[in-house]
Amino acid sequence: MRPLAATVIGWVCLVVAVPAVTYMLLHHGASTVAAGVVLCLALVVVPRPDLVLLALLGIVTLVAVVDPDGGALPVLVAAGVGLVLFRAVLTGFRQRVHLALIVALAFVVTASFLLPQVTLLTDRSWSELASLLLGLGLLAASAAAPPGPRPVACLVTGSGACAAGYLLVRGEYADDRLTGLGLNPNYLGAALALALVAAVGLARLDRSWVWLLPALPCAVAILQTRSRGAFLMVAAGLACILLVGRPLRHKVLISLTILAAALALPGSLDAVGENLTGNRTSTELTANTEVRKQAALLAVRVALDHPFRGIGYGGFAGYAQSSSGLGININTHNDYLRLAAEAGLGTLALLVALLWLGLGRRYAEDRAILQSLGVAYSVGLLFANTLGSLVVTAPFWVSLGCLLASRQGRRTPSSPAPALTEEPGIPTARQLPAGAVVHPPAGPGVTVDG
Repeated sequence: MRPLAATVIGWVCLVVAVPAVTYMLLHHGASTVAAGVVLCLALVVVPRPDLVLLALLGIVTLVAVVDPDGGALPVLVAAGVGLVLFRAVLTGFRQRVHLALIVALAFVVTASFLLPQVTLLTDRSWSELASLLLGLGLLAASAAAPPGPRPVACLVTGSGACAAGYLLVRGEYADDRLTGLGLNPNYLGAALALALVAAVGLARLDRSWVWLLPALPCAVAILQTRSRGAFLMVAAGLACILLVGRPLRHKVLISLTILAAALALPGSLDAVGENLTGNRTSTELTANTEVRKQAALLAVRVALDHPFRGIGYGGFAGYAQSSSGLGININTHNDYLRLAAEAGLGTLALLVALLWLGLGRRYAEDRAILQSLGVAYSVGLLFANTLGSLVVTAPFWVSLGCLLASRQGRRTPSSPAPALTEEPGIPTARQLPAGAVVHPPAGPGVTVDG
C-alpha cells in the first residue's frame, strides 16, 4: 500500500490541475498548456505512473470541452502514453499475450492504411488512424501500469457528469439533437453512456444513492442526443452491473425484463417520440436504418472479397460512394464490420481476442464496473465507428487495460505449504509408527496420565 502522504498529494494535484489547465487554455493557448502538462506528467510518471493515466482521463474531456477541434488532445495523450510505456520498459515488465495482440493489431491497421489493396480517389483521414493507434497505446500503458478500478470509475463518472451539465446548459443542437465536444449526437451519446454506466456501478458498489446524482445529467443528455445506439449501450452496461453476483433465477428475470424493454422500445417510439426521437419521424428512422443495413451488407461483401488485407483502413466511405449498389458517402456504422472490410478478417479477430481476454471472465465488484463499461462500449461498436475518437474511447481503453492487468496477475504460483517443524518432545509424522497417538508434552504444573 502506498504511503498516505503520497496518495493525498497525488489527488490534491489532480484536483488543482483541472482549474489550472482550464485557465491556461482560455488565456495562453493550447500549445502552452500542452507543454506544461507534459512537463508535469514527466515529473509524476516515475513515482506514480497510474496517476498519469488518471490525469489523461480527466484531460481528455476537459480539452474536448475547451478546444474540441484542436490538435492538443492527441499530443497530450501521445506524451502521457509514451512516458508511461518508457517507464515500463526501464523498470522491466513481462511479455504477455495481450501485449502481442496489441502490437499486432496496431501493425496490421497501419500497414492496411499505408498499403491499401484498392486504390480510391477520395482522401482518407490520418486523424482516425492516429486516434486508433493512440487508443491502443493507452491500452498497453494501462495494462503495464494499471490504475485502481475505483478511481477510474470515479473519473469517468465525474468528467461525464460535468460535460453533460455543461452541454445541457450550453444547449447546442443539430436537428433537435444535442451535440458538443466536437462529436455528432451518436458519438456524444456513446461517450455519455459510459459515464452513466460507471455512475450506476458505483451506486451499487457503495450501496449509496448519492452516485445517482451525477448519473442524472448524463441520462438527460443521452435522451437529448436521440441516439438509439446510446440507449442500447446503457441497457447492456446496466444489465452487466445488475447481473453481477445475482442468483441464477434473478439473472433470468433481469435478462428477460431488459429484453422485453428493448423489444418494446421501437414500438413505443410513436408514443414517446417527443422525448426520445424529437423531430425524427418514423419514416426518417426507417430510411436511416435501411441505409445502414445496406452499408453493413456491402461491408460484409467487401470483407469476404478481401479477407486477408481488406481494402485499406479508412477507405470504406469512398468505396461505398463509388459502389453501384449504394452510391453514397457513408461509413459502416459498425466498427467490427469496418475492421473486417478495411483491414481484413484477421484484424477483426485480433480485436475480438483482446475483448475476450479482458471481458470474458468474472471479476470482483469494483472491477465489474470496468467490465460493464467494456461490455457497453463493445455493444456500441455495433452501431457507430467510435474507434477513431479518443474522447469516446479513452475510458474504454483504460478500463480494458486494467482488466487485462488483473487477468495477468491472477496466475501467481501458489505459496508452498509451511514445512513441518520439529519441536522438542514432539516427533514428526515420519518418525511415528502407523496408528500411534501423540500426546502433548507436559508443561509446568501439568501431569499426563499413562
